[in-house]
Amino acid sequence: MNQIKKCLIIDGNNLLYRSYHASRHLPWENEFKAIFIFLRIIISLLKENDYQKLLVVFDSAKINFRHHILPEYKIHRLAAPPQFLQQMDCLQEIFSQSNLPLAKLTNFEADDLIASFVSQNGKLHPHWKLDIFSQDKDLMQLLSPQVSIYRYDSKREIASFTYPEFCQEYKFAPSSYVDYLCLLGDKSDNIPGVNGIGIKSAQRLIQKFGTVEMLYQNIYQLLVKTQNLLVGSKQLVYQNKQLITLRKDLTLPINWEECDFSWEKWKRNQKLIEFCQEHQFKSILKSLS
Repeated sequence: MNQIKKCLIIDGNNLLYRSYHASRHLPWENEFKAIFIFLRIIISLLKENDYQKLLVVFDSAKINFRHHILPEYKIHRLAAPPQFLQQMDCLQEIFSQSNLPLAKLTNFEADDLIASFVSQNGKLHPHWKLDIFSQDKDLMQLLSPQVSIYRYDSKREIASFTYPEFCQEYKFAPSSYVDYLCLLGDKSDNIPGVNGIGIKSAQRLIQKFGTVEMLYQNIYQLLVKTQNLLVGSKQLVYQNKQLITLRKDLTLPINWEECDFSWEKWKRNQKLIEFCQEHQFKSILKSLS
């Protein structure tokens, strides 16, 4: 019987953004406080789990192909502060110097790289368990018996969210989560939903039909009021599917073999240790020792 091995994929933008906002509450002054929190979090994951593969993924830029579909996509997001961008550059440099695998790709978001990496390598390596660390709900469409998501729960503790847990909560498969969001929209990304369709209605429709394509093919089965809502928003719903569906066909800038990882080796990396010493990250140095 093949032993299950584990790979961790980290949504770098998502985690650093949350680390940056959390860092403002730290009582001590340090220009790299967000990096401090970022490193604390991933070190806790790496110490507690035996990962043989690791990849940290970043967005390439603010503008990507989804803006060509919907110019207002994520328009409400505030511009990243210079301090955040400075720490982003610094963090990526630390990872490069300490031989920690990272990837980004022009015109695509980190989510698309994660989806392509998980989809392509999951098929090639079925005996591996793939863990994603991110709070981004769009990534829930990737959940499977092989893929879990680590995120902060309601108690602000890191916990895994699994395929069975998703199915129990939503009563449909994660592959239909895109279709569910197509009806609801996504306020955080400025993607409008179907007026008059709420959470419970969207959930019932996807439980019954599975996809928006099947929903529209069988729209005559619905009440006239619901039919009218959906017919009037058909173009919007299909546009949403283009926006929300993550790309799984990208040619990735990093391959599976380049993602080899050893916690025992990385924690002794001299570049990582020197950075932590220079910026007085004493608790991290203790974790690494």
